[in-house]
Amino acid sequence: MIKFSLLMCVYAKENPQHFTQCIDSILAQTVLPDEIIIVKDGPLTFELENVIENLQFYKDLNIIPLPENVTQGPARAEGVKAAKHEWIAIMDSDDICRPERLEKQLAMIENKPELGLIGGQIAEFSEDPTKTETIRKVPLTHDEIVGYAKKRNPFNQMTVMLRRNEALEAGNYRYFPWFEDYDLWTRMINNGTACANHPDILVDARVGAGMYNRRRGISYIRSEQQMQKQLRRMGMITRTEHFRNAVTRIPVRLLPGKSIEFLYNKFMRS
Repeated sequence: MIKFSLLMCVYAKENPQHFTQCIDSILAQTVLPDEIIIVKDGPLTFELENVIENLQFYKDLNIIPLPENVTQGPARAEGVKAAKHEWIAIMDSDDICRPERLEKQLAMIENKPELGLIGGQIAEFSEDPTKTETIRKVPLTHDEIVGYAKKRNPFNQMTVMLRRNEALEAGNYRYFPWFEDYDLWTRMINNGTACANHPDILVDARVGAGMYNRRRGISYIRSEQQMQKQLRRMGMITRTEHFRNAVTRIPVRLLPGKSIEFLYNKFMRS
């Protein structure tokens, strides 16, 4: 059996109940991680510390406290560097793994040992994880993933498993607001990492109006255009594709959050 680490980051504004649900879903997996890494992205509340304290029984638990909040990219980078095993499963601290998520992904790796980056589908919910609102489907094969990456993120990051050495060779996670994951995936793909997505829903992902409000405004536009420039420098998109992506995205980022939510659900979800 392939040994693997599971990595998540948590910060002070996380909801302790959501964090507990996430931890419970990991402990309910049909195949448990050989190591759980929790990066504390700055000082946490008492309630969040208590959730972590209740996990101290786990056979191999690695807690990495950071003195201040450094945001998701740099925090995850510390976890990747600290991981003991070749494969690392990424998890968001407010989402819920389906029981066979990790078992299904390990089977993918065993069947296709050339893979270095894999993910899966997600069901999105607002409050009750049993009430799916939308499904975000991503492409399955390597070639489909590369083509999809020209326009948008080809992985649901809370479902990703990656090879540690290939992530490090590509430069690891880094500071890139809102695009830390997309940034890393495209650099790994550009380095020759073989990719795939599982066809099944692997994670129930928590969404809400706040998520769509974060995907708007001048700061988001600047970061998104930096991502597009990077894709062009790597040769993943042409000048024409860069222009097309800009003119289709920038106006959307100036809309209210509710309008962005409607467009995402209408055209990018099922």
